[in-house]
Amino acid sequence: MAAWLTAGWLRRKSFARELDEAWRQAAAGDAAASLALASPATREQRALVALLERLYAVHANELSELRRQQEFHRHFTARWVHQMKTPLSVIELLMQRHPDQGAAAGTRDIERSVLEETDRLRHGLDMMLHTSRLDKFELDASFRAASLAEIARAVLVEHKRPFIRRSIFPSLEGDAVVETDAKWLSFILGQLVSNAIKYAKKDESPQRLLIRIEERQDGSALLRMTDEGIGIAEEDLPRLFEPFFTGSNGRLTGESTGMGLYLARQACARLGVGLRIDSAQGEGTTVTLEFRPSGIHRLSGDNVQT
Repeated sequence: MAAWLTAGWLRRKSFARELDEAWRQAAAGDAAASLALASPATREQRALVALLERLYAVHANELSELRRQQEFHRHFTARWVHQMKTPLSVIELLMQRHPDQGAAAGTRDIERSVLEETDRLRHGLDMMLHTSRLDKFELDASFRAASLAEIARAVLVEHKRPFIRRSIFPSLEGDAVVETDAKWLSFILGQLVSNAIKYAKKDESPQRLLIRIEERQDGSALLRMTDEGIGIAEEDLPRLFEPFFTGSNGRLTGESTGMGLYLARQACARLGVGLRIDSAQGEGTTVTLEFRPSGIHRLSGDNVQT
């Protein structure tokens, strides 16, 4: 009898030890390994193992279906955005090819408004497209040596119409060659330039936007963008990179989605680019991108400071 009781106690102790290890592995995120219970000895233990295996199978199926739906959504979003860009390009081309020089002032105002709205739609579509691609960044990114000045200049040219509307005069100084993904870096700079335009001062006086690029001796490079806009309230600075956070400036303009800086932050983290924002309300904003040799090809992490 004593031997039988001892053997039963040892079996229960062994199973309890395996169960504790399974819970530890599950807490660490290894759900599959947590099911490796090799010694269920009693009917109750076997029933428990069978239940855990069934629950895991249900969970795995649901997770697989969720991933399939997310992948479908990504593909659908990408195709939809590209399809919507085509009519925008046609409208833009027609407006540029057939300007009516003799049109009344009201007609010219309508034409300018149409072009302004196409710019906004294009910006929103680009943001939506890059949001859908962010989860698959490592498959989308392509790192090459690139001139920061060339990328920045192209972004400035893309925003020439809103620059003119808001009396903003951009300038570009310096250059450096870094290894990066030019498409994603263009997206980041586009978000930053768009914010500088959106939060420019409302008066008619000319404002400057300066992008200065500096190559340092340690192989790193800095890109600083300084505007003369309305600036950012001190209490908003710690939350700038939170999704959907618009802050006091967003309430002033009514155009903010709160996603531009969040996406820029996420893309910078994956590119291995440091991102810093310095600002004071009423005194403009300076955004600094730091390209560190050690940060290249980093696909996760947080390189953002405020």
